[in-house]
Amino acid sequence: GWDAEARASAKEACEAADIILTVTPSREALVQLDWLGGRPLLLLAIGADSAGKQELEPSVCAAADLVVVDSRLQCAERGEIQYALKAGSLDMEKVVEIGEIARDGAPQPRPRLVVFDSTGVAVQDVKIAELALCELTTSRL
Repeated sequence: GWDAEARASAKEACEAADIILTVTPSREALVQLDWLGGRPLLLLAIGADSAGKQELEPSVCAAADLVVVDSRLQCAERGEIQYALKAGSLDMEKVVEIGEIARDGAPQPRPRLVVFDSTGVAVQDVKIAELALCELTTSRL
């Protein structure tokens, strides 16, 4: 199971979490690097899906040991990584598509800070829906 607790601020929530999920239409950074404390952490940013939206300060992506995206091109144009790329603090060579991890396996050694930047790719959404429907149908038989 998962334990979830309400916190008074985004800062307090980030300082206490092992997994952070951002799903907002924010146009300014909500998560700052100094709130993350250097501990092992998975940060899933899925709210920034168009130009101008932003949930993470660029230094978060730049500091990540692993930056995973659903689409390099799409995320570079409208995802979280657009800001770190424009600032010159993130090299596209450090960015890995999720399909590459599915094909090749997770990088070793295990990264401490992983950022997943998702802007939404329709074919991935369709496959996830298909798998969920299959699981639901199978579990009801």
